[in-house]
Amino acid sequence: MKIDQLIVLAGEQPTRVSRRSGVSRSTLKRVKDGTSEPTLSTLREVALALGLDITVTAGPASDPYAAAAARTLIDDSVPENPDDADVVAWLDRFERWNITDPLTLVSEAGSLQGIAQRQGAQLVAIEPGGLVALPELFAQRDSRWALSGAAAATVIMGQVVDGPTVVWHDGCAQSPPLDFGRKVDHPAEADVIIVPAGATELAGSYSQGPLSFVAPVQLVIDLHSLKMVEQAEYLTSGWR
Repeated sequence: MKIDQLIVLAGEQPTRVSRRSGVSRSTLKRVKDGTSEPTLSTLREVALALGLDITVTAGPASDPYAAAAARTLIDDSVPENPDDADVVAWLDRFERWNITDPLTLVSEAGSLQGIAQRQGAQLVAIEPGGLVALPELFAQRDSRWALSGAAAATVIMGQVVDGPTVVWHDGCAQSPPLDFGRKVDHPAEADVIIVPAGATELAGSYSQGPLSFVAPVQLVIDLHSLKMVEQAEYLTSGWR
């Protein structure tokens, strides 16, 4: 059961839940209406009053809006004044964390966007040269897409870069799943990570021949996300 479902259930029997949880009916109503954010301890008392409990787990962050906020601050291809509340929330966090330096922003955004953990990501092993099939596959689906990671770094740096290639797409490749390469279970086994864009990943992308590439700032963020720090630092060596 999701938290919002728990709150709805509590709202169906407010007197009983209030008496058993020690949470006032007015507080329960504000939580249900979305005008108050309950603490974890409050939610647990409400859950226990309903014969339920809450389990909290932590895992690697995978938030596309962290990268979008970083790009808002340093990338001309992204609007300076976002109207997306999720982006604004990350702008507030970066300000609260006192992160304003572009190099620190892309590093933090990379660690927070969690490419391999993104919902809908496909981890794929391919044969050498397998990327040449991508333009036709995406053309058949009328889908926007762009390369990042090792393939994009190889083109920009002019030398072969080892590591996974990222393929961002606009979501059209998800249904049915893109038939490309051999699916693997772990990021370390993947040559390519195919990921639906969640925010501004495709903003500022450009074409070179039959291939599309993400904007340079997105590439740097993605390299940090993939722990390819040396390549990211090479591409940002002129930023200072």
